[in-house]
Amino acid sequence: MIAAVKAGSSNGVFTRLEPMDFEEGSEVTVSIDDSPPPRPCLAGIADSVKRQEASPLETREDLPVDLAINKRHYLYGHLNEEGE
Repeated sequence: MIAAVKAGSSNGVFTRLEPMDFEEGSEVTVSIDDSPPPRPCLAGIADSVKRQEASPLETREDLPVDLAINKRHYLYGHLNEEGE
């Protein structure tokens, strides 16, 4: 079985942050992913649009002004037009 489980560490000891589905004492292999957590790009934009659905387009100040040009950046994390 392969499973991804969130864990924290303190003094070299990993502690699970969510339930795990295996017997106590089972031997496991741990892979470390120290990459930063994904930015909430699409979710944040969708929430913003839902909150402001009834407001005029001109008042939607919390949407990025370059949303149409850099849609791949906001949706998938690709580099934007400025290379960021």
